[in-house]
Amino acid sequence: MPVTLNLYLDDSGTRHPTHKVGKKAAHGYDWFALGGILVQSDEEDNARDVHAKFCEKWEITAPLHSSEIRSQNENFDLLRGWEKNKLGAFYEELYILMREAPVVGIACTVDRPGYCGRYLEQYKQNPWMLCKTAFTVVVERAAKYAITQGMKLRVHPER
Repeated sequence: MPVTLNLYLDDSGTRHPTHKVGKKAAHGYDWFALGGILVQSDEEDNARDVHAKFCEKWEITAPLHSSEIRSQNENFDLLRGWEKNKLGAFYEELYILMREAPVVGIACTVDRPGYCGRYLEQYKQNPWMLCKTAFTVVVERAAKYAITQGMKLRVHPER
């Protein structure tokens, strides 16, 4: 079987352009993002092994969602109780995992206020969901990358 480039996608934020803001993050930004990783099919076992070893060492059973890790909440609220040295070691090993795993990160982020400022009046009550724009952009970028690598692209949303 030929080697393919697999794109594993997940989203962040609500895809509705006119959502109710609700609780705002400390950074104050309002966006929708769709992104993930690109991994060659012949490197998947290696990537999964590196990930599994990291999770086993740190006794992590939840997905490594960066927003939860950065904010130390939900599945990563346990980080709040860690001593400074342990927390520093965790973050350092997480950076090593991201650097050494045979994957490429790729994403598209849509600034909600900018999007609404440009398109909401034009499309009135039927605005394009932000996921349509982000999906199109991120998959096009991944396809261009796959072409430069001489591979076909497979897209796996939310896996």
